[in-house]
Amino acid sequence: MTDTTDWQAFWKNNDIGFHLDQPNPLLVKHWPKIRAMPGNMVFVPLCGKTLDMVELHQQGHFVLGAELSNIAVEAFFAEQKLKSNRQPAGEHEYWSSDNLAIIHGDFFTLTESSVPARFVYDRAALVALPPKMQEQYVAQLLRIAPDIEQILLLTIEYDHPENIAPPYVITPDRVHALFGEHFEIDLLESKDTKPSDKKQKMGLSVITEHAFKLDRK
Repeated sequence: MTDTTDWQAFWKNNDIGFHLDQPNPLLVKHWPKIRAMPGNMVFVPLCGKTLDMVELHQQGHFVLGAELSNIAVEAFFAEQKLKSNRQPAGEHEYWSSDNLAIIHGDFFTLTESSVPARFVYDRAALVALPPKMQEQYVAQLLRIAPDIEQILLLTIEYDHPENIAPPYVITPDRVHALFGEHFEIDLLESKDTKPSDKKQKMGLSVITEHAFKLDRK
């Protein structure tokens, strides 16, 4: 993604191959390693309409997403059959229903300390951003959610990244470069998966998924 127009176009054209029709297996497997208790808020930046929010909500968390696309936000509440309460929040709009909410608008214009979450789940945010925006993302995340204690971060790695992105390759070294100043970083798992037929035609033979636990220093 080079700008917000690209992301909006993905949803408008239904080009959302990144969306899974089930909770991410790495979330299900590794979330128990995060200290979040029922009732704690979990922030999911650039959330799309991911079912991972439903999984976290079912574990008793207050789940707060942030999403630019109105198509994604509307689809999430419609597909989950949730009646939403919508309230303006500056240049953003706050959609909520039963301890599950999404801030509709630009993540990068959220204001300082506007997300009172101590726990973050990032499966699709960092990998959606080109390298030149990744440092900005980390800085903004720490600015809007200064009390973060832990992050479960999922990234991917593959060959020929220039032909595929987004999602962008985020290696373990890159994670350390981006987060190492503020977090202790534990690589929980690296798992090879078979690419989709579409990506195989683009030259990929394997995709490696990484799961990291980040603990605030």
